[in-house]
Order: sequence, then structure tokens, then C-alpha cells
Amino acid sequence: MNLIAHRGFAGEAPDNTVAAMVHAADRGADAVEFDVRRCASGDPVVIHDATVGRVTDGTGRVDAMTVDDLAALDVLGSGECVPTLSAVLDAVPEGVDVNAELKDPVVESALPVLRSVENDVLVSSFDPGVLAEVRDAHPGVPTGFLCTAATPDPVERAVSLDCRAIHPEVDLALSGGFVDRAHDAGLTVNAWTVTDRETADPLREAGVDGLISDRSDVV
Repeated sequence: MNLIAHRGFAGEAPDNTVAAMVHAADRGADAVEFDVRRCASGDPVVIHDATVGRVTDGTGRVDAMTVDDLAALDVLGSGECVPTLSAVLDAVPEGVDVNAELKDPVVESALPVLRSVENDVLVSSFDPGVLAEVRDAHPGVPTGFLCTAATPDPVERAVSLDCRAIHPEVDLALSGGFVDRAHDAGLTVNAWTVTDRETADPLREAGVDGLISDRSDVV
């Protein structure tokens, strides 16, 4: 199985920061996963939430802040700021794959940046509209459909969007026959979010292709 560093191994480093990406590469991650939003200045930035309060010493909406505003924030007391997409990509070595989860309508600004790197890039999203936009505007970029147990017909939805991968939550990945159905449809299966070996082992037995994990020591 591939080991995919969820937000740069968020259980070990300040998530979605440059330092986290460096840490993930140092810990042997096959790929790094991070979240991309658009800020007020139009630039793609890397942060999970729509607001900054949970992970920084600031308050407010990401889409109401400029790059400079976000650069002045401290993520989880680490001294790291909310970075631009370019800064995060610069921190990922060429041999490490990139999984960029697009959190809002940021395709137009993010895809040119993602396509400029030598790394293998996969774009993922819960939003079928985002994945359809990537498919139509950037047909050479592989996509992955994020889904939960509540998502109707997730394998069929991923196929209809021409996705290369499907990213189910752990419980869905372990449900009867899910991995086999996805593989039969030609999809790579990367399960999220794995935090310990007790979760990783049954996923291995189920045949998943990758673990999207908060920790580097689950395999």
C-alpha cells in the first residue's frame, strides 16, 4: 500500500504547512495530501477550514484574507503560517506524489500551479462539480472522488466523472465488497483517515491501494 500523508501527517506536524510537507517527505511518505482554498487576493492557499480560527491564532474567513494576512498567522503555535499552494509544492521533493484536495471553486487558479510541477499530481474533491470542471478544463489531470458511507452510488459516481481513484472513508472501504467493486471499475482505492495500525491492517487485507494517514508509523 502507498502511504499518503494526510495534511502532511497531521498527527505529527502542524497540518497543511510547509514544515508538515517537509516532515512527510522525511518520514518516507509516498505522497502528500493537502487542502486548497482561494483567498481574497485570488491566490490558492493551503488550509482545510473555511475559517482560520481552529488552526491559527487569528479569526475570520480565508476568502476574506489576503496572502499577506494569512502569512502573518501562526498555525497551532508552530511558527508556521498558512502557506500558498506554490510554497507547499516547492517543499515537496520530486519523487513524492501530490494529492491536492480542492475545497472550494479554486480550479481556475490552482490547476496551472499544480500542473507546473514535476511531481505526479492527483486532484481530489467531495464536490462532483469540481471534479467535472477539472475533467473538462484539464483532461490530463487525474482525479479522485472523496466519499463517505452516506454518498449514493460512489463507485458509479466516480466512474461517471472519469476519475482515476476513489477515496472512501475507512468504514466504507471496509464494507462488504467495496474495494473489489472499485477495482473492477478500474479505480485506485485510497482510504481515509488512518490513525493507527489497528485500522491499517484490515484495510490491507481488504486490498486498498493507499492509506491516507495522520501518522507515518501505521505501516
